[in-house]
Amino acid sequence: MKFIKKAIVLGFVGFAALTQTSKAQVLDPSDDGIIPEPTKHFHNTRVIPYPFLRQDDMLWSTRHWERIDVREKINMPLYYPIQAVPDRKSMYQTMIDGITSENTITEVFDDDRFEIPLTPEEVEQRIFQVDTTFDPDDPSIILLIDTIRVQSVDIVAWDIKSDWYFDKQRGEMKNRIIGISPRVRDPKNKSEIYNLFWVWFPDARYALATNVAYNVNNNNQRLTYDQVMHLRMFKAVIYKEDNVYDRAIQDYKRKSAMDQLLEAQYLREKLRNKEHDMWEF
Repeated sequence: MKFIKKAIVLGFVGFAALTQTSKAQVLDPSDDGIIPEPTKHFHNTRVIPYPFLRQDDMLWSTRHWERIDVREKINMPLYYPIQAVPDRKSMYQTMIDGITSENTITEVFDDDRFEIPLTPEEVEQRIFQVDTTFDPDDPSIILLIDTIRVQSVDIVAWDIKSDWYFDKQRGEMKNRIIGISPRVRDPKNKSEIYNLFWVWFPDARYALATNVAYNVNNNNQRLTYDQVMHLRMFKAVIYKEDNVYDRAIQDYKRKSAMDQLLEAQYLREKLRNKEHDMWEF
């Protein structure tokens, strides 16, 4: 009798669980996938704070400036989509929306030393350019006024400023990004490439953590831009290391671009060897 009652209870529980599961999997066209939309929680992603770091635990540090070329295949998730799609937008558009419309990014500067702050209005003036066409016969007559906007398609690279340090408490070399800057091609003069502005990276983390990038390995495991940057899921080339002269690689390796690439590789190998040398066996 007890066995029959136990079987009835288990059957009822299983039926209830099956019913709840079937209800949980009810879809509609707005879900756009196998799993219902409420499970896609990246819009409410919480920014994970940095781990506590004592000054005494940081035995050694150096500062690098690196360039992420978005034309390389591994870096394309930081470039596309050029036009925003319903579930994601480019990292450049995420930055611009955070500065101009969402007000989630406020620490914007003109230089990588973060000494000249920029207001949202000044950022918009850099994004929007006015191109005026005059009558060749009478320069006082304006034929056309066109508004040119710097868009995602104009992004060439991302420059990042970061510190590498050895944490003796955790026994590892760590990297922490300080600043990030979009490097764009001038829409009016295609031969000119410049940095649009610099953003203090900790202030941009909320905007980056609530927007997803395309994951080429697993579309079901979405990654936010904040995760991509902290996991360093990109390929970057060092173009400057903190030095006594405050000069970039191109300032003392002027012979060829190959020499500059070899110098950047040497700096990266020196960093790797430094991590090994910090260990004692």
